[in-house]
Order: sequence, then structure tokens, then C-alpha cells
Amino acid sequence: MTDPTTPNHDQPVEGSRSDSYTTPDAGNLGSSTGPADAGNGAAAKAGDVIETLREAVEDFAEKAGPVVRQASAKAAEVIASAADKAAPLAHKAGEATADASGKLAVKSREWAAEVRESLSDNGSTDKTDKTEPPTTI
Repeated sequence: MTDPTTPNHDQPVEGSRSDSYTTPDAGNLGSSTGPADAGNGAAAKAGDVIETLREAVEDFAEKAGPVVRQASAKAAEVIASAADKAAPLAHKAGEATADASGKLAVKSREWAAEVRESLSDNGSTDKTDKTEPPTTI
């Protein structure tokens, strides 16, 4: 009888998933051939699994290569089309920005000139005449 807190190490803790855990074979730790043969069998089984995974990855990479190239080519075509459509809009936006910037510069210069003129009329920029107090704007 086994204690429920001490699992049987021939099977995973959550229970057997297949007959390979309960049927002794060259890769099963419960094999009757001895501990050295069991280790060699487990290593051989792990090597087989790794080789199978390597083959599956190579096969996937071989099959996925053309699909990835096709998707990349399609993405490049979409980006080129978007760039062609965006170029005129960018030119228009640049022209509008240049026009707005020019108008802003002109208005700023006019406003600055008006402020300087109003300050010079009040005498605040003239340091020799201190009799007249500056007026608030």
C-alpha cells in the first residue's frame, strides 16, 4: 500500500497519461533490465524526441519560408501604395504650414512694432525723460 503523499515515481504525480508509464520498456525507469540500461534507454528516447522536434522545425521553416516572403512582398506593395497616396497630402500640408507660418510671422512683427510704438509714446523706453509716468495698457 502506498501513502497518498508519497507518489510512485514510475508514474507522474497526476497519474498515468499512457501505457508507456506502466509498461516496462527500455526507456521506462521501471524496467527490469537494470539502472544502467534504463538510463541509456531514456537518453536514446530523449534523443529521438529531440531529433523529431528538429525535423518538425526544419519542415515548418521550409514550408513557411515562401509564405513569409509572399506576405513581406504584399506588405511592401501596400506601403508603397500608401506612400504614393500620402505624398501629395504631405506637400499640401507643407504648403499650408508654410503659408500659416508666414502669416503668423507677419502678424507677430506687426504686433511687436505696435507694442514698441505704444511703449515709446508712453516714454518708458526713453530713459532721459522720467517726469511722465508710464500708462498701463
